[in-house]
Amino acid sequence: MSKEIWSPLLIALIASMTQAFGISLQRRSHLVIDASIPLYKRPMWISGFLIYTISNMIGSTCTIGYLPIIILAPVGAIGLVFNAIFAKWILGDPFTKRTVFGTAMIVVGAGLVAGFGTVPEPNHTLKDLIALYKRPSFIIYFTLIETFTCIGLFSTHLIEYLMKVRPNHWTHPDLKMWLGISYGVFGANISSQAMLFAKSGLELLILTVFQHDNQFIYPLTWAIVFALVFTAVLQLYYLNRGVQLCDTIILVPLNFCSFNVSCLFNGLVYYNQWDRLFWWQVIAVLVGIAILVWGVLVISLQPPPISLSENDDIRSMASSCSQPFLKAASSLDEDGVCLKKPRWWTRMKSICRREEHQPDENTGLLTSI
Repeated sequence: MSKEIWSPLLIALIASMTQAFGISLQRRSHLVIDASIPLYKRPMWISGFLIYTISNMIGSTCTIGYLPIIILAPVGAIGLVFNAIFAKWILGDPFTKRTVFGTAMIVVGAGLVAGFGTVPEPNHTLKDLIALYKRPSFIIYFTLIETFTCIGLFSTHLIEYLMKVRPNHWTHPDLKMWLGISYGVFGANISSQAMLFAKSGLELLILTVFQHDNQFIYPLTWAIVFALVFTAVLQLYYLNRGVQLCDTIILVPLNFCSFNVSCLFNGLVYYNQWDRLFWWQVIAVLVGIAILVWGVLVISLQPPPISLSENDDIRSMASSCSQPFLKAASSLDEDGVCLKKPRWWTRMKSICRREEHQPDENTGLLTSI
């Protein structure tokens, strides 16, 4: 590895870590601060938002401009590891064996998606970009994608609104999580469009600065810049909405996967790169998506840690009476979570009391008065 790569690689890793830190701060702000307080009055949320945004800008500049594709995939996957670490440290999410296993699967899947889902493309002039925009295949594809995104976001907003207006009719315990996932996935799709505009704008900027061929004298160039700013702000908005409703350890990997897959297909259609994509790359990306989603399911479907508070003493005693020698009542569950275990004589006393107050089998009367 050449010396020129070490500096941008280190910056990209630090940016990846600080992005995970910033998005975890935003999630914690939504959890511990009253929702009625505006976001601009929450120092924790503002700090997390600024950390994430600045890190994203610096990291994107280093990864796009200075790092080869073979290094981009591990950097993106390591960012998901940072996300799991900060979810434990800042948000207090359980870090069990299932979490470790699921995170490892997410890292492997993300590496496959990012490593094999990128196709290099040379720079283009504005005339080339206009010709690419005018292609019927891109117009049809872009129309379908935008229609699907608008319908999906409208449906998500509508369900969230109905959940607030009629909370008794929308009582599924995981509904908020699925709404957050929807915002995150569609926000990643918008982010992939922002990346497309950013790549187009960067090509025009390189031609203007280094080849002295000014591309910013055309109105369409500024339209691309406006589309870049609009989609970048919009994807940040929906990412924040997703973080507000869903845990980062679930949302961020799905957002990462959706972003990379959307970027892949956007590039294939927009730059007409189908002849540059090999069949084994498609298979590797599909396998990576399956592994990543499987890892997310492993994490999201794990049972919450059981803890018995003082207010639950009555219910815990009833449970111990009905199943006094159940193995699940041991001091440690399979994930290493400590549980309060009633002593053996306490369980025996509860069993005896229950038997004393049960009717006799023959007479139907209580055996003790």
